[in-house]
Amino acid sequence: MAIFQRLKKLWESNQPKPSLKERDLFGIQPGDIISVLDEEYEVLGSIHFNDSGYRWIEYKLRKTHDTYWMSVEEDDEIEVSMYKEVVAITIEPTKQYTYEGVTYYMQEGSDAKVEKVSGKINLSPGTQVDYYEYVDQKGEKFLSIEIWDGEVEMSIGHSIPPYQIEIFPGTLSE
Repeated sequence: MAIFQRLKKLWESNQPKPSLKERDLFGIQPGDIISVLDEEYEVLGSIHFNDSGYRWIEYKLRKTHDTYWMSVEEDDEIEVSMYKEVVAITIEPTKQYTYEGVTYYMQEGSDAKVEKVSGKINLSPGTQVDYYEYVDQKGEKFLSIEIWDGEVEMSIGHSIPPYQIEIFPGTLSE
């Protein structure tokens, strides 16, 4: 019987093994782990947005019990920002906000449609959002306001150089 066990192990060792698929910032999947400056986040899902042809992705992340969003877009270069959800202080966007002693100034405001959703996110493609992006005077801190069918979500964040992000795939390639 031992010979059959050895033959089985030999045969199994010669079979192709499923591999974890390499990821880039535009192909992160639910279940992956993101490491930013030695802080690890679990990827819960993603939302793909389209604002009149300008596209970007927001990844919903979890670290312990906190929710974060990582926004990835490519303008002339890849830009990555990390946001943490906070309690909204407004129901109407204005030209500036002061939050926790930092004054933020509106940089842009528009609306976008959700093109694609994956993972643990309760949205459907076609959903529309009004969004407003703010930055502090030094250009280092961000404030984001999103209005989803009257419900206001607010987050504060900052930029992250893409080279400081490591992606650890959590799903097998097909």
